[in-house]
Amino acid sequence: MTQIVKLSSGEEIIGEVTDVEVEGRTFIEIKTPAVIMLIPDQNNEQKFGIGLAPYAPYADGGKVQIMPGHIVALMKPTASLLNEYNAAYGSGVVVPEKPKLVT
Repeated sequence: MTQIVKLSSGEEIIGEVTDVEVEGRTFIEIKTPAVIMLIPDQNNEQKFGIGLAPYAPYADGGKVQIMPGHIVALMKPTASLLNEYNAAYGSGVVVPEKPKLVT
């Protein structure tokens, strides 16, 4: 399942998250990880956008194992962030947003 992983270092990583066992120890594995960054809006200093960049781009197989003790939180990404991730790093499938009803 694609999730956001917040690390104790403060980094937030999005990717396909699973548990794996390596040499008798359990790790959290993130497939095709991307770090989530805040990008300042050039038109308004008070606002920020979100950018994605590869996390550990030289990792063999595009997978990173992280010790559970370094994970602060797991979060479900918003639809718009998930769409951005899928377009850039994932399957390319973009889920349309629900239409807003006007009354």
